[in-house]
Amino acid sequence: MAFKPLLLLLLISSLPLISSRSELHDYPPLADGLAWDFYDGTCHELESIVRGHLRSVFDTDVGLAAGLLRGCDGSVLLTGSDSEQASPPNQTLRPKALQVIDDLRSLVEHACGLVVSCADITALAAREAVFLTGGPYFKMPLGRRDSLTVNYAE
Repeated sequence: MAFKPLLLLLLISSLPLISSRSELHDYPPLADGLAWDFYDGTCHELESIVRGHLRSVFDTDVGLAAGLLRGCDGSVLLTGSDSEQASPPNQTLRPKALQVIDDLRSLVEHACGLVVSCADITALAAREAVFLTGGPYFKMPLGRRDSLTVNYAE
């Protein structure tokens, strides 16, 4: 009879070890300025805003998920005659996908103010597009800064 309480105690005491081991991942070192909890104090609802909006968008047009992946370089959102949107590889981007990012930016700014970079919103949208269409979920460090100029690859 003393065996059952001892076994139960052993199981209960090992639960934190089991659950913490499932959380361990081999992530590369973070780039300067990025953090796993970057917006926790300023916009803790960021990820739920992005996921909730994309869930409703994909209910009507799941094909937009591909556009969010293709447009995951935030500088493609810059407009103008000399912008990345005007370059040949980006002319096939669906305008609706770019509008979804703009809608997300407005939702996040309404909830949190101007604290979240468009680069982070775009990166989160790409991650959520993968997850919401059946792909894996992965943790993403945040803290990217927006560029005010176009990034031309040479």
